[in-house]
Amino acid sequence: MDGFLFWGQNDKGFSMWKRNRAAVVVLGDIGRSPRMQYHALSLARQACVEVDIVAYGGSEPHISVLEHQSIHIHEMPQWPTIPRGLPKILRPLFLILKPIVQFLTLLWYLCVKIPAPDAFMVQNPPSVPTLVAVKWASWLRHSAFIVDWHNFGYTLLALSLGRGSPFVSIYHW
Repeated sequence: MDGFLFWGQNDKGFSMWKRNRAAVVVLGDIGRSPRMQYHALSLARQACVEVDIVAYGGSEPHISVLEHQSIHIHEMPQWPTIPRGLPKILRPLFLILKPIVQFLTLLWYLCVKIPAPDAFMVQNPPSVPTLVAVKWASWLRHSAFIVDWHNFGYTLLALSLGRGSPFVSIYHW
């Protein structure tokens, strides 16, 4: 990490943190995201900043994340899974509404519910709608935008919908 000016000090020894705050964003269960928990702990311990984790609840995060006084977890409400009895003709509507609701929820949390951070760190995938929402929030709040990129979202969507799905093609585009 010491190769990045952003993480600690610049060449003159001054801290790069203005607000002393970072936001870690996961459009998923934070307890099942050890990489992002590690990032939050590293920011809190090594950069000595307040960290807001914005994610879904579900499984418990690591005890060191839960007990760290500088880490604050903000659990977003989850969009329900597709109901089993939903007619097939309504499935596309459900799949279109889901990212719209997630996008609006993310923007609400990132722009209103949490204090403005120096940086947003976002997990990718999922790319839709996460990357756009966090990018907009970083622009609106004058914050850095950092992506923990470890997979392509469209390849994961293809596992559940099939490679020939029009949604996978749109996502890939």
